[in-house]
Amino acid sequence: MTAMQLTEAPDAHRVELPRASTNPPVSVADAASALQVLRHGGADDSTLEFELPPAVKATVSPTIAALRWTAVLFGILFGAARSADGDLAIVVTTTLVLFFTTWRSMLPLKLASHRKLHRIKPITDGAILGLAIGVSDGLASPYAFCLLAAATVASFGWGATSGTLSFIVGLVGIVITATLTGAAAEWTTQGAVGVVVATIVAILFASFARARLLDAERRRLALAGRVDTLAETNDLLSILNRVARTIPTALDLRDALNTTREQIHDAIAPDVLCILSTDDGTAFDAQVTDGCAFKPSTPRVELPAMLADAVDSGSIVRRNAIRGAGLDPESTSGIYAPLCTRDRVVGVLAVERIDEPFAESAATLLAGLTDVVALSIDNARRFGRLRTLGAEEERSRIARDLHDRIGQWLTYISFEVERLAADDESDELTRLHTDVQTAIDELRETLRSLRTSVTAERPFKEVVREVIDRFTSRREIEIELLVEGEDAALPVPVENELLRITQEALNNIDKHARASFVEILWRVEPHIATLRITDNGRGFDLQSGVRDTAYGLVGMRERADAIEAAIDIDSAPGEGTSVTVRVDRATVDDRRN
Repeated sequence: MTAMQLTEAPDAHRVELPRASTNPPVSVADAASALQVLRHGGADDSTLEFELPPAVKATVSPTIAALRWTAVLFGILFGAARSADGDLAIVVTTTLVLFFTTWRSMLPLKLASHRKLHRIKPITDGAILGLAIGVSDGLASPYAFCLLAAATVASFGWGATSGTLSFIVGLVGIVITATLTGAAAEWTTQGAVGVVVATIVAILFASFARARLLDAERRRLALAGRVDTLAETNDLLSILNRVARTIPTALDLRDALNTTREQIHDAIAPDVLCILSTDDGTAFDAQVTDGCAFKPSTPRVELPAMLADAVDSGSIVRRNAIRGAGLDPESTSGIYAPLCTRDRVVGVLAVERIDEPFAESAATLLAGLTDVVALSIDNARRFGRLRTLGAEEERSRIARDLHDRIGQWLTYISFEVERLAADDESDELTRLHTDVQTAIDELRETLRSLRTSVTAERPFKEVVREVIDRFTSRREIEIELLVEGEDAALPVPVENELLRITQEALNNIDKHARASFVEILWRVEPHIATLRITDNGRGFDLQSGVRDTAYGLVGMRERADAIEAAIDIDSAPGEGTSVTVRVDRATVDDRRN
């Protein structure tokens, strides 16, 4: 509470306001009752379990009280003359009826309650009133309408059966009192018959009104539920529409994944989010890992259980109470969804929360989101393959521009510096000439790397020897090349991408690994071709290797993906690194055809 602080006294179950307040103490029961009245639109305890429209609930208790007291006032009015004449029977009945009506006004019936005690009370009311009016002429008593009121209330609260039982028990009470007191109970007078007929009509009317009101409330709740569902569906469709309009516009895989990440965080606010992609279903590459850790490539058999269930079932898996079994050990609920397009799995998406569980709407949202995300990822990967495979011409153009412009300028500068150094033999000019020559050598090496390509006449195994020779001539690293298997070549675009992966791996070894020995294995078998590059360097932690700049892993994965090859990177601190690329020859043969 913000406006006041409630404190419970140690010696009684009462809640007191702060000392500055002048209000009297408020009991816990009173406070709870007040809260219930506010919660149920003005209805008191008597109608809390009655499934009526809120507007009707607020009028039930006043109407019942008015009905009871009207019957009492009718009896007082028409029994006043007899009371004035000293009729003891009517005085006793008046006293009993006044006491009962006052008591029932203070402690009203719990209408429609399913508790056995509450269902018995309206029957008991009929018995009490029957005993009271049996003292003074029974149904001919001016207080007979009090029994009618009790039967009507019972019928409205629990149905016609309860109302009928209440009236019958009241009649039995009249007979018992008349028998015990010797009073004359009138049954056949016009007034008595009128009371019976009026009571039957009141019971039927109250039961009919009850049924109609309950049916109206059920329709109202059903309509409200449909409205809530439509409102929730509209919100989900708005989110999906926004996602569908933004994600597919990005043909770059990184852009598509970043957009997906932002949309999911905005929509359902997960504590853990991961997106894994796969090309053939045997290994899953980590693309987004927020709040969790994955290897750059995870074999299918090593996927966490919930992700594996989603991939196997082809449908969304929702789990609660997963503490200790989720992607984050502290997660308590999670939703896991396969990413499917063109009748195949291209990835899997998982979200988890640590505290608040996911609502059903979160699963519905992901169900509508997965198709868009899967298609976007698949389109981005296919576009990436086209872009990578079409980059060779651009590499040649860049090499020509570097040679024609930068190379010629560096050569001119070298000649000028050499001429000046001949006229003025200063150490600074000599050092500058040496630096320029070094820059020219680096440019020539860059041009050779750019121009080095596999051709139909020069397959991968020949070109890679040249790359190794140039690398070892500049670096003190021993490299051993092993060529095994068939003397067969793969398609030129495929071998070119394998060459670029080799160059990138050697560049990473040179910059980061601090290795002294590298082994490159090239094996061509009937169904698969394998390229493995292994070094004895310092290695790294795979769990932290999924970063856009970490050891060039992203670039190698993208090149492998461009030729639909599987890439596996194995490393550990102090144990070196191994990069293995496997190419399905059936796939590349289809590409060639």
